[in-house]
Amino acid sequence: MDKINLATLLLGSLLVFSSIHKPQLYQVISSHPHDVKEFSPFIKTIKQDGRLWLVNLKKNTPSHVMKNFRLTTGRGVKSYMPIVLKSSVVSPIIKDFTSRIDVAAIKNDVEMLSNYKTRLVGSSDNQKAIAQVKQILTSLGYSISQYCYRPDACSIVADKVGDGSSADDVIMLMGHVDSVGKNFAGADDNASGVAVLLEVARVLKDFNSKKTLRFFITNGEESGLFGAEHYADLLTKNGEIKKMVLAINMDMVGYNSNGIVELETDSQYEGLAQWFSQLTGAYTSLKTKITIGAWGSDHVPFIHANVPTLLTIENWSTKTPCYHMECDKPSTINYNYAAEIAKLNLAAMMTKDAE
Repeated sequence: MDKINLATLLLGSLLVFSSIHKPQLYQVISSHPHDVKEFSPFIKTIKQDGRLWLVNLKKNTPSHVMKNFRLTTGRGVKSYMPIVLKSSVVSPIIKDFTSRIDVAAIKNDVEMLSNYKTRLVGSSDNQKAIAQVKQILTSLGYSISQYCYRPDACSIVADKVGDGSSADDVIMLMGHVDSVGKNFAGADDNASGVAVLLEVARVLKDFNSKKTLRFFITNGEESGLFGAEHYADLLTKNGEIKKMVLAINMDMVGYNSNGIVELETDSQYEGLAQWFSQLTGAYTSLKTKITIGAWGSDHVPFIHANVPTLLTIENWSTKTPCYHMECDKPSTINYNYAAEIAKLNLAAMMTKDAE
């Protein structure tokens, strides 16, 4: 063998060896404080930007912490600030409806939900909170259905059927009502999301939509996305999932200091996130960060069911310091910021309805 061929062979062997032994890249899919404390000694952070956290794992990583990670090649996961153009094409009708969002009403609903001692799924207060939300949506004229994945754990679906030829198409806004169970807490996580949902429902009750507008108050999110998974499974089995043209999740939309809303989905719906980004320029004062690599909330079951779905959430790099703690109180909420997210999601629903 000549020297050139030998060198080529050795170089090829080195490349193969290095690729085999290159540390695998994992995405962190839990931010629960107790999980982070447990797995932190076993990671080397490669990138952390908003909700995207990429790490290498040490060789001695115990198997019981692996539930907090998802193996990735690095492709298809990313986080970035998109270019948002200040739109010159603004619908006067949509602008009028977004102007009706009431900051005080959002604040009142956050306080109402935070007045329950605990909204832990299965608790009596959780069931009372669901009943109160159901009563509010009924009073607004929505058609109500209830879906229980166990007798003491029920989610609520409120529909306003469209009056056009596309009434079978469904646009859904959702947020989870349960909390992790801290006393008189859970204002940001996720009373804020439910309060914004209720305010959008109040405003859109007067909108003559062509498509069906659906408001989904999920339960059991903190225990494992159980309510959302249960409902997505039911819709998949009866074929109704095919009617869903858009699903928007709101989880923690009340704490912010920089005006950034994070838009999270998977790679097949990156275009949806970019579309939402442009809506911020037309109807809100928000800035957007797009995160590709969905995890940890009720949007995930619907993405897996092939529904165009997106999570709107506070900028994860500056999320509430009271995440899953007893200090997650109404006094910490930025209600004007929550109202801007209400405007964004309302504008998205109305724009989608016009298609």
